[in-house]
Amino acid sequence: MKSMMKSNMNNAKGFTLIELMIVVAIIGILAAVALPAYKDYVTSAQGSGAMKGVSTFAQKIPTCIQTGIGCDEIKAEVNANAKFTTLAADVAQDAETVLVWTEAKCILTATFAATGSVSYVMTKATGATADDLELCEKAAGLYVAPSV
Repeated sequence: MKSMMKSNMNNAKGFTLIELMIVVAIIGILAAVALPAYKDYVTSAQGSGAMKGVSTFAQKIPTCIQTGIGCDEIKAEVNANAKFTTLAADVAQDAETVLVWTEAKCILTATFAATGSVSYVMTKATGATADDLELCEKAAGLYVAPSV
C-alpha cells in the first residue's frame, strides 16, 4: 500500500495542459475587460483634474478683474504649474484673461471675461478621440448631451 501511494505521489507533478489553458483564458478575459475600463478611468481623471486645476483660480481671477486685488500673484502661480500654458499678459482689472490647462487627452480653456464671469470649453488633445473628449467633458461637469 505504501509503495502505491509513493508511486502516485511521484507522478503528480505540476499542472496539466488543460489547467494551464483555463488559467490563461481567464487572464485573457480579465485583461479584455480591465484595460478599456482603465483607459476610460485615466481619461476621466484627466478631465476632472483639468477642471480642478482651473477652478483654483475661479475666485482669484474674477476678484482681480473686478477689484484689482491679488493680481500680482496670479501670473506667478499659473506659470509655476506646467499644466497651464503660460499667461502672455498679466491679469489686470477690467481685462479678459484666458487660462488653458493641457492634459494628454483633453484641453480645458477657461475664459474670464472683463466682467468677471467665466466660461469653460473642453477640446480634445492631439491623438484623442471623440469618446475621449466626451469622457473628459463628463468628468469636468461640462458634458451636454447632443440633441436628437
